[in-house]
Amino acid sequence: MLKQLSINNYLLIDEIKLDFEAGFSVITGETGAGKSIILGAISLLLGKRADTDVLLEKSKKCIVEGSFVINENIKDLFLKADIDYDKNTIIRREILPEGKSRAFINDTPVNLSTLKSIAEKITDLHSQHENLALSLAEYRIAIIDTAAKTKDEFHKYQQEYLNLKNLQDQLKNAEQELSNAQKDLDYYTFQAEQLEKANLIDDNELIELEAQSAMLENAEEIKLILEQSTNLIDNNEVSIDAMLRELKNGLNKITNSYNNANEIIDRIDSVIIELKDINHQLSADSEKAEINPSLLEIINARIDLLNTLLTKHQANNIAELKLKYLEYSALISNTIDIENKIQALNKSVEVQNSICIKIAKELSEKRTSIFIKTQEYIIGQLQQLGMPHAIFEIHNNKHPHLTENGFDNIEFKFSANKSVKPQPLDKVASGGEFSRLMLTMKSLLVNASGVSTVIFDEIDTGVSGEIASKMGKIMQKIAGNTQVISISHLAQVAALGQNHFKVYKIIENDRTQTRITKLSNEERVHEIAAMISGEKMTNQAIENAKILLGNTCN
Repeated sequence: MLKQLSINNYLLIDEIKLDFEAGFSVITGETGAGKSIILGAISLLLGKRADTDVLLEKSKKCIVEGSFVINENIKDLFLKADIDYDKNTIIRREILPEGKSRAFINDTPVNLSTLKSIAEKITDLHSQHENLALSLAEYRIAIIDTAAKTKDEFHKYQQEYLNLKNLQDQLKNAEQELSNAQKDLDYYTFQAEQLEKANLIDDNELIELEAQSAMLENAEEIKLILEQSTNLIDNNEVSIDAMLRELKNGLNKITNSYNNANEIIDRIDSVIIELKDINHQLSADSEKAEINPSLLEIINARIDLLNTLLTKHQANNIAELKLKYLEYSALISNTIDIENKIQALNKSVEVQNSICIKIAKELSEKRTSIFIKTQEYIIGQLQQLGMPHAIFEIHNNKHPHLTENGFDNIEFKFSANKSVKPQPLDKVASGGEFSRLMLTMKSLLVNASGVSTVIFDEIDTGVSGEIASKMGKIMQKIAGNTQVISISHLAQVAALGQNHFKVYKIIENDRTQTRITKLSNEERVHEIAAMISGEKMTNQAIENAKILLGNTCN
């Protein structure tokens, strides 16, 4: 239960601190006094987002802190979130001037998701917008899951369904990727086959082929000149070799008288040896310089092919062409990999879909099993609230396929009159009927959810007189097991509260501020009398207030 609430620097609130007790507490105040501000501050403790617009003093941070007495049945949530568990738990929200928001549970920083998951197990806040939420499928599912105690099972389903959707998205992306890859697959395959057929092995092949081609194209002239060159060296009567040997023989004769003769002779020997090598090279090349038009045609065709491939693939050399071949091969291989990936994903989707179907079927059975009991409870409560002919039906128009809620498509139908066929809520329920229906549902849900505090924001809107009193008594009954805090405009409801707080405005230092105070018994009489009579206080209103307060004690 909410034991203490402190609010600092929030909208029109400078600083307030409230102590709450178990049982039934009411909060009253004129329209615009700031009751919604109190609720807004409490909403921050339950995980609502906020920004710097809530700051009264823009240079100071806003702090909202609630002290709760909690049950041990949510201890596991604390352990899972790595938060120290304490029966007396403190939840704090801070909104900083620079726009940041921080949340703490027992002084441990937590994100809003963690805060919300724990806070919703402690406190249920009914807002006026919740009446409209009844028309949303997700809200109706939440009501049934609370009544059937299948919230945890539904949460498990949602996780598995999310896994299924992720796998389906991956499969869809892979299929699109394959479709894109297959569009170019023929192109990649053709290019790879063409390069493979070209048999690219030697990176220097083109250079060697161009040299060979040049030799073949000039073979006749090359052969003639090479033969003439060999003749000059050793085949003529006066050859270069013969002249060098004659020169050597002459120098041998003067070695004793010419000091440099031996050195020059050694150098001539070196020239003779080098000349012999040159002659051998010229002879060998002369033999190679064959006149072969057929071979030249083959070599030039190969050169043309290689140059065509270089131009086509924008490569500078054969080494780059080989890299292009590897690139095309990888793209072809990737297509095969995608196909394998799709096969694996199809199997995973099939398995995950089976898991979701199994959970969804079990979930649907448990939800459906409480329909009759829930209908009977709600109809019984509505009859006590002045609707003797009320009809309330729960229908499950199941989807043929899985959805985020499972197979279930739950619909509530209602009729307040005996002769009127039940229709969807948003078509038949008036404001007062909605209020009574919502209170009835809340009384069911509070018992089922196990929360320690429930806060009603004008859930009694649209009713008056005896019905208002009966609604107040239902809240009072709920308060027997769960702390109830109700914001109300009705004197009949306010009189039933064990504790009564009043919200009002003051002007201090030329600034409007919202304040809240706990009323004494005497102050309660005047507050309830004012609620009865309006602006003009009458003795009759005061007497009626005393009667209302007196009746609460009987």
